Amino acid sequence: MSSFADSYRRKMNVNGSTRRARAYKQAQRDFDLYFENTLTRSDCLIDGKPEQAVFQDQSQSNNKDLSDDKYIVVPNSVDIGVGSYVDWRDAQWIVFTEEYKTIPTHQQLKIKHINRTIKWLIDKDSKTICNNGKGWGAYVQNQTLYTLGVSFSGNHIPLANGKMSIYIKDTQETRAVKVGTRLLIAGQAYKIEFADYVSRTGLISWLLDEDTKNPETDNFELEIADYYKGTSDSEEKTDEKTSEPTKWNIEGEQRARLGRTYEYHLINLDENVGVSEWIIENIDDNKPFYVLEKDDKKISIRIKDDFRYVGQTFTIAAKVNNEIKNIAIKVIKKFG
Repeated sequence: MSSFADSYRRKMNVNGSTRRARAYKQAQRDFDLYFENTLTRSDCLIDGKPEQAVFQDQSQSNNKDLSDDKYIVVPNSVDIGVGSYVDWRDAQWIVFTEEYKTIPTHQQLKIKHINRTIKWLIDKDSKTICNNGKGWGAYVQNQTLYTLGVSFSGNHIPLANGKMSIYIKDTQETRAVKVGTRLLIAGQAYKIEFADYVSRTGLISWLLDEDTKNPETDNFELEIADYYKGTSDSEEKTDEKTSEPTKWNIEGEQRARLGRTYEYHLINLDENVGVSEWIIENIDDNKPFYVLEKDDKKISIRIKDDFRYVGQTFTIAAKVNNEIKNIAIKVIKKFG
């Protein structure tokens, strides 16, 4: 027969055995109540599975250019992460960042509207299109504004050169796409110069260089480059070129504080060789940095002194002899 004290402890333990546990359970109940009653909760598909999620607009004070990014809030039981596809209101979105909650009562993530479907052939003999013929939804951003907009043939001849970055879900199929692959985007041809699998786990970032359209081989109706030919000589050369990468790299601080200036320079590079192109890739609409100066060996930037940029990530890439390497930089608080 249990005593009154034992019965009282069991009753109290239902809500948590400590004040901390009880406070957490109360916070969880508060979220569950909010999730049940908020007007912003909607039906959606997350990686093809029916779910319910809360969709929140970004604050205009933190969204200078009024991009259509959203926050998505879901219970902890929902399987979602960076790279997940979300179908909501007849549009598709992709998860870019995941917030690590200090009180983990739920999940909150940032999503971007998919603005392009990228297609390529996974089997050129049978003309099999990736992702079961549907292509992969991606977020495509013009990077020319962060470059000179030109490349150089030899040492002196400038050529028009547009840059694009593509963020796409990291899958076995997307990882199989090689540097040198040509893609069609909005009727224009581009070639993958660099693939980054590290900076954002769950996403692959491709840096693309403007290429020449070829009506004899490109299928503009399907938006698939090199549709009418097999493996090209340039792809084979790319494999040979990337099989033995050189040892040069970019060195500099990877955690950049607000309001401070940083210099990034090349290491292990012959003194007679220099950068033909610096590329700064920033996925957010408002870049958190100023470029102060750059030459063929180094680049210096200053991080804007604005707390709204804390947590943003951008990359600095350098192109040397048609080889590109990059460094990922995360903006952190000014102090602490």
